Amino acid sequence: MILCTGELIADISVETLPDIGEVMRRRAGGAPFNVACDIKALGGEAGFYGCIGSDMMGDMLAAEAEKTGIAPLLLRRDARRHTAIAFVEIGPDGDRSFEFRASRAADCAPDAAELETLLPTAKILHLGSLMLREKCGRQYAAAAVGLARDRGIKVSFDVNLRAGLYPSLAAAVRATRPVIAAADILKLSEDEAMLFTSAPDAQSAAVSLACGGKTVFVTMGARGACCARGDECISLPSPTVRVVNATGCGDAFFAAALLSLERDPEDISAALAEGVRAGAACAQSPASHL
Repeated sequence: MILCTGELIADISVETLPDIGEVMRRRAGGAPFNVACDIKALGGEAGFYGCIGSDMMGDMLAAEAEKTGIAPLLLRRDARRHTAIAFVEIGPDGDRSFEFRASRAADCAPDAAELETLLPTAKILHLGSLMLREKCGRQYAAAAVGLARDRGIKVSFDVNLRAGLYPSLAAAVRATRPVIAAADILKLSEDEAMLFTSAPDAQSAAVSLACGGKTVFVTMGARGACCARGDECISLPSPTVRVVNATGCGDAFFAAALLSLERDPEDISAALAEGVRAGAACAQSPASHL
């Protein structure tokens, strides 16, 4: 089982529908929650633990999460914090931009003691990154890594850097580096990989990050992705597809790659191929589902 933890937030998007015009939709979102949903859609076992507010958006998220059938599913409700909201705008090319309402939001306040109750059946603990914007979230991430280490559970981490949630880009990098160092399996976009290594290209960046036996995936959009472990780095182009909506493509990629690694930890070629396939399939779906 792959246990995902971190942000479960409300995604609010504006979409244009034929004969109707612009409509606003709200959905359950957040990278680690999306990964859990996609793993289950691919036939794997996935659990999720996160924190949401005791408010209207929190009620919506709890109801939507229950519908997924993800198990185990544990949601902490925090009456002192509101549920985080991400406003998503989809451009003509299918790419997206985000604006967050996330100051003192609940996704930063999960409890490591609650997470611990879910760990006995996990093979991989997958961490989201948005909680790192607050001290309590960073403390939770460190505690979660420690609990996984004590049980011999692999830790995966999607950098998913949202610099706008931090006082500066430098603050975002400082908050993220310790989790990058601690993780066994990493996913970064090409831009993120270059930021954290100053390498000249994605492949060199992946190898630079793959120290100590890490498995590192770097996604390169329409050009595909690469994966490094030790000094080995393999690349795979993406199939040519019409991009309808890029939201969730990275999550779909990582869900498929993680599931492949859970089944065969040694075969990074298969994991990369599954990730590229899933990311491309997601890009063609307006609902951002596999």
